[in-house]
Amino acid sequence: MGAGDGRWTASDRAKALAWAAYARSICEGCGTRAAEWDEDRFAYITTTFRCPGCELIDQERAQVPESERGMKVGLIPRSNHDH
Repeated sequence: MGAGDGRWTASDRAKALAWAAYARSICEGCGTRAAEWDEDRFAYITTTFRCPGCELIDQERAQVPESERGMKVGLIPRSNHDH
C-alpha cells in the first residue's frame, strides 16, 4: 500500500522498475520475450489474419508522396472526425 499522499514507497518504486524491465524485454514486433523462446523453442506458432485497421493504414500510407518523409498515418474513430 502506498503512503496515501501521492509519494511512492520503496516497494512501489521496486515494482515500477521491475515492470519497466519486463516491458523492455517484450519484442515490439511480435510481443514475445526472448526468455520464452529460451524455455521452449516451439512456444508459439504463427497465424495469419487480416486487420481492417492496418489494411486501411497501408492503403493511405501508399498515397503519401515520397517527399513527405516522416508523415504518420493513424486511425481515429469516425465519430471524433464528424464532429
